[in-house]
Amino acid sequence: MNIRLIACDLDGTLMGEDLDFSPRLVRAVRRAQDRGITVTIATGRGFPTTRQFAQRLNITAPLVCYQGAQIRLHDGTSWYQANLPRAYLPEVIAFCRDQRRELTVYCDDQIYQASQMYDAAYYDRWFSLPRHLVGDLLTALPGEPVKFLAIGASREDGDRLEEDVRALAAHRFQVVRSHAWFVEGLAGGVSKRDGLSRLAQHLGIRREEVMALGDSGNDASMVDWAGLGVAVGNASADVKAVADVIAPSLAEDGAAWAIERFALGESPD
Repeated sequence: MNIRLIACDLDGTLMGEDLDFSPRLVRAVRRAQDRGITVTIATGRGFPTTRQFAQRLNITAPLVCYQGAQIRLHDGTSWYQANLPRAYLPEVIAFCRDQRRELTVYCDDQIYQASQMYDAAYYDRWFSLPRHLVGDLLTALPGEPVKFLAIGASREDGDRLEEDVRALAAHRFQVVRSHAWFVEGLAGGVSKRDGLSRLAQHLGIRREEVMALGDSGNDASMVDWAGLGVAVGNASADVKAVADVIAPSLAEDGAAWAIERFALGESPD
């Protein structure tokens, strides 16, 4: 198999809660790059944070951020962006307020909140972007948002939250589950699949030459689209259902294993 582009999710695929990369993964990425294979990150995280992680892996390719709503060059230049229309926000804000759900809205690589239910370390851990606690979200936003994120209290609560937000969306905007307790809203048609396919076309790389690795529901679309879709062993059932390959888990260096085997043509343990 001739892999020319590898797109990797971050959280749960390349790194765990320690936000660190294993030495084996770093070596595998470097060796793939040495062979002329483009390696990129496709994540729900914002560009500033994604770029920091990319630098640690020596990735200089365009980055797919905000679930595919943005594709940014390494210097920050944006050559694709799909914003979520503000017209949808009043209903979302009212729902989250009435249901006492935490809501974060992303605009210009910053986060806006009308309430703060968790300590600062929680937001730094998961979002790592400047935050603004404001009285009125609609008036505080400096422009069209790129996405919103609602937070559930547990996996089961996240399931209920996802159902409620999908009903609220009524097919007007895209809803993805990015974590056990994170539910996100984006412009219609936005997905990691869309972002990755745009990037591959931009680079002149065919779908059959793309490998995508992921673990959560928001990764399923790109894992399904790629010529070789890989779910790490700890992936959710919906990702595994569309994957061509089930790799070992994150704890067992599943992403490195997949790169070694399918991009480098080796037979890793």
